[in-house]
Amino acid sequence: PLWYTLCDRYGLYVVDEANIETHGMVPMNRLSDDPVWLPAMSQRVTRMVQRDRNHPSIIIWSLGNESGHGANHDALYRWIKSEDPSRPVQYEGGGANTAATDIICPMYARVDQDQPFPAVPKWSIKKWLSMPGEQRPLILCEYAHAMGNSLGGYAKYWQAFRQ
Repeated sequence: PLWYTLCDRYGLYVVDEANIETHGMVPMNRLSDDPVWLPAMSQRVTRMVQRDRNHPSIIIWSLGNESGHGANHDALYRWIKSEDPSRPVQYEGGGANTAATDIICPMYARVDQDQPFPAVPKWSIKKWLSMPGEQRPLILCEYAHAMGNSLGGYAKYWQAFRQ
């Protein structure tokens, strides 16, 4: 696609994200943990990697967005790493407790407060950064969500970033 060619030319970095999202499914990992859905998810990931792997602007592969975490993500992570071990793989639903991501990239993680969800807990940013043996980088894929006319808590994030 032209977009990736332009990114290559102008030096923009790209996180190439598979078209996988199960937002609204309850539980969110219902499809990502169901082997019936592995072929559909696999097709989206393999086509993305095979189509885009020659673009130097793509620095990270992403397994999708907001689709819980399940065995299908683990299988897709292993496939990408076997196909292209040179790039990291990220998945925001992977959390810190899974091997489906090379980058911890939580969505709306709080600076000081843990969110101990049963399946995939979201630890506070400060806790993630201080976990013993954790060497993966932490990149917030989304933070400081705002509705209405107030952002709230933005300064707290930037204080933590600077530390």
